[in-house]
Amino acid sequence: MSETADLLRAGLERLAGGDLGGYLDLCSEDVEVEFPFAPPGRPQRVHGREDLRRYLEPLLARVAYDEISDLIVYETDVAGTIVAEMTIGLRMLDSGRAYARRYVAVVRSAGGRVVSYREYWNPGALSDRVGPAEAS
Repeated sequence: MSETADLLRAGLERLAGGDLGGYLDLCSEDVEVEFPFAPPGRPQRVHGREDLRRYLEPLLARVAYDEISDLIVYETDVAGTIVAEMTIGLRMLDSGRAYARRYVAVVRSAGGRVVSYREYWNPGALSDRVGPAEAS
């Protein structure tokens, strides 16, 4: 298993445990995070650890990561780069509504930290207006 895969797994565990500071410790100071399918009104790119903190804090105040499953990591021929598929069980803290969403991420690391994280998901599946069956 590569260092990048280890960083991804550790980051997912920390997010699931509500440890935002621990998650951010795994990222480089100038980490680049991209969400190519972000819905209107949400950023498609976040640059730097502090901007990532400002992006994630309000999200984690609304959503809990209950379960991370079906993680498959693909090593690539590009040094420090992996592609991962996963299912994340989310729960809206205000309503208790829970559902699972599939993700694909392209992750790069260097020097023991994540330097780039690009996440692909179906933005229509993340809405606290839909039920579990509709969001899966």
